[in-house]
Amino acid sequence: MELADPLALALAVLALPILFLGFRRRSGALAVPSTGALATIKPTLRLRLAKLLPLVRVLGLLLLVAALSRPRIGEANAVVPAEGVDIALSIDISSSMTTSTFAPGKTRLDVVKQVIRDFIKGRENDRIGLVVFQRDAMALSPPSLDYAALDAIVAQADTGLLPDGTGIGVGLATALNVLRDSTATSRIVVLLTDGQHNADSISPSDAADLAAALHIRVYTIGVIDTKPGLSRVDVDEKLLRSMAERTGGQYFAADNPRTLAAVYDEIGKLETSRVGREHFERFTELAPWLAAAAAVLLLAEILLSATWLRRAPA
Repeated sequence: MELADPLALALAVLALPILFLGFRRRSGALAVPSTGALATIKPTLRLRLAKLLPLVRVLGLLLLVAALSRPRIGEANAVVPAEGVDIALSIDISSSMTTSTFAPGKTRLDVVKQVIRDFIKGRENDRIGLVVFQRDAMALSPPSLDYAALDAIVAQADTGLLPDGTGIGVGLATALNVLRDSTATSRIVVLLTDGQHNADSISPSDAADLAAALHIRVYTIGVIDTKPGLSRVDVDEKLLRSMAERTGGQYFAADNPRTLAAVYDEIGKLETSRVGREHFERFTELAPWLAAAAAVLLLAEILLSATWLRRAPA
């Protein structure tokens, strides 16, 4: 057991003068020539109980002070998961993602899928939704804590599900729609692409403005090539950076599997730090019970002193 506000116990010293004044109080008396005849008369039950009323009052006050100190019992084995983060992963699966320049023997999409699967496995309290896009976009999963199901969906995702092209704007807009009903403390979209927007749909800028209006941060990732003879112009880094900054997010460039994995890890750490601690201990508060007991004692003292145990005025 512990006290949430132990300084409140200092108020207990107020009970001492109350106790002193209660016992010092004298009842009214009549002047008689001698008290010898009264010496053999024993005090009645009412008189004996009336003398205890100051103790009842002090006990009530002490219980009230104890309630103010908020005693509580911690349940060591009970943890409450944090609200976590709701994340929508928007993944470019256009035909350019099938090139094998990102890692030997693997396509860009193969590497991205493996990194995302590892990212999902590393989450604890975060709900994750999945979106893929080419010229159009498709939501594969709403925000979910079923990481096994999410892993299976990512493993099966492949290019050709949609008409080919790169619709960055619709990829973001669909991810925002996935998070539409989310009430999480932090809501983010992580959008990955290796190309430039070339679809006749919502523009990336308009989609970013919508994200900003919904207070959803957007992190953008550009899959780039830095090998000799290849250029980064395939990725519109200026656009991706602008989209991220407009929503309070960040843009990251990844040119190999290790860098890409580090990007997803950093995004996860950034958002986890925003929601604070991941676990909180549950406590059983004793203050309400002590306050109720104090109220009963104080009310009883007031009623008894005004009725059955009423003392004559001094």
